[in-house]
Formats: sequence, C-alpha cells, structure tokens
Amino acid sequence: MVNKKLKINKSTVAFIDWANVYGWKKTLGWEVDIDKLFAFLNGYSKIISKNFYFGIEKGQTQSENFMIKVQTIGFTAVSKEVKWTPVSLESSHFKKIVKDLFDVLDDIKNNNSEFSNKLYDLTKKIDSLQQAKTNHDSITVADGQEVKEIYDLIEELDNDLKKLNITIDSLQSTLKIPVLRRKCDFDVEIARDALNLLNTYEVFMLWSGDGDYAALTEDLLKKGKKVVVIFAPGHKGKEYDGITDSIKTGKINGSLFLCPVNKLKGLLQK
Repeated sequence: MVNKKLKINKSTVAFIDWANVYGWKKTLGWEVDIDKLFAFLNGYSKIISKNFYFGIEKGQTQSENFMIKVQTIGFTAVSKEVKWTPVSLESSHFKKIVKDLFDVLDDIKNNNSEFSNKLYDLTKKIDSLQQAKTNHDSITVADGQEVKEIYDLIEELDNDLKKLNITIDSLQSTLKIPVLRRKCDFDVEIARDALNLLNTYEVFMLWSGDGDYAALTEDLLKKGKKVVVIFAPGHKGKEYDGITDSIKTGKINGSLFLCPVNKLKGLLQK
C-alpha cells in the first residue's frame, strides 16, 4: 500500500488509545475503521510497532470478540478490564447542583402563585365565615355554600401538595441511586511503554489528542524524539498549544507534528 499522507522515514512506534479514537465519531460524523487503520499504518515500513490500547469488559461477548479481532488484524493488543466506578450524586461534585435543585423545589412549594392564590382565597373565606358567625352567633344555611367552598379548597391544596411531595420524593430517591461511570484510562501504560521502548524508535506517533499525554510528549521531545499526534477537531488538549509555543520560542528543541484525523478520512473511514 503506497501512502503519502504522512512522511515517515525513520523508525516509528504507533500507539492508539482506542477509547479516545472511538469517541471521535460523535464530533467527526464518521468512525475510524480498525482494519483500515491497521492497513494505513502497515503501509509504512518504518512503523515498527502498532500498539492498540483498549478496555475489555469480561463476560461481554462483543467486547471479548473485539479483543480477538484486534489481535487477529495484527495489532499489539494492550488491554485491561474496564472498571465501573459509582458516582454518588450526593457525595460528588454534583452535590451543590442537587442542593440548589431542592432549594428551588422548596421555593415552589412555599411561593408558587397558584398555591398562594388558593391560600389567600381560603383565608378570605374563613375570615368571612368567622365574621358572619360573630354577627349572627351561628352559621346560617346561607353560609353553607361558603363552608363547602372552604372544604373544597382545603382538599385541593392537600391533593396538590401531596402530588408535589410525591414528585419530590421520587426525585430524591432517584438522585440517591449511584451512577456508574466507565473507567479505563491508559495514560500510565502508554507512558510506560513509550519509555521502555525509547531506544527502539525515533518517532512516536500517538493516536489521541488528550491533554493528559502532553507531559509525555514534552518529555519525549526533550529526549530528542519526534512526536506525531493524530487528533480530531475539538479533541486536542490546550496543553499542546503550550508545547508548540515553547518549540517556537526555543524553550524546547524538538519536532511536534499535529495532524487532524480528517486529513486521513478517505483512508480510515468505516
């Protein structure tokens, strides 16, 4: 396969953080095909290693089959089990949002104009009835309609408050249920492997624009390596801007090539 999209004429290792690459599809509107990705990388004789980092969910057939496919294609698969960590809304950074929400709901109960109007009407009717009793020493038949209206208003308010309280109780119960977040980062493994293989390559190609890798990129540049970062628009950490500026000002002597994956769309699109 002849490929001139990238100029690679020195020994290179390609590291793919698949969770990041797979996540690009929402922004790109297209998905990177792993068969085409391997074919693209394999088209360069100077790429000596193609490491594919991804999380596996044990017991999930689709996930386990994906690992087999990655290995069968020819990638060096580096995987570990996905962890699902609970994020309790009451004890996490969402706590303030939840508190504010309940404060708003409390305000609705206390200050809702419909409730206020009904309470005002109820007060007026009770006052009116009390005045009538004071004047006549007893409640007459003519006052019967007002008594009924008072009871009706009390029943309406009671039902409305019950409905609102049920809604709030349901919301509170829902928010107390822990939310599980998928966690399977590979920044440590990628940094480890990049340093362990340091004497085998001259160019480090990273398929991820995650800013967490900026420190590794800067370290490799200072060690005399060339770094190629493939990223999707909107998925490049701002930390890379700082590295680019440092190269321009001479603070870092090195070569950093930032390549938007859209330039490779015709070769990689699924």
